Amino acid sequence: MAGKKEKNFFEFRHYPVFPHIGVGVLLIRNNQLLLVKRKYNPDAGYWSIPGGHLDLGERVETAAEREAFEETGFKVKVSKLAGIIDKIMYDDDGKIEYHYVLLNYFVEQIEGDPNQPPSAADDALDAKFVPFDELKNYTLTKSLIELLIQLKIGY
Repeated sequence: MAGKKEKNFFEFRHYPVFPHIGVGVLLIRNNQLLLVKRKYNPDAGYWSIPGGHLDLGERVETAAEREAFEETGFKVKVSKLAGIIDKIMYDDDGKIEYHYVLLNYFVEQIEGDPNQPPSAADDALDAKFVPFDELKNYTLTKSLIELLIQLKIGY
């Protein structure tokens, strides 16, 4: 197929043949959690923490810091592991539609005004800090709810 770029079958994230690795960040400011509204599936339209895919050859903490910047404009530094979540989603026929292992990290903002609001960018529809006691008013992803329950914070 000269002139056409072929996609490697193993790179497909929808109906995968192996699990993919995702990273997420928990940036907490004044008892509020930074959330983004997802633009793409899985979970398009749901609120979650900033995050995305680990690139080949990339260290997981570097990926978490990169994804936070790409989705919100905040430069952050990983402080510690928050938790690991298995995200396995099935379609109506029982086939695995998405399978991720999500590595989530607590982060601290390292540059810029600590009172600056986030700006949604890249693959986020919106971004905002949400008080922990208001999280139940948002349509959160199941994986974020699972993480918050594991951490015993805000849910």
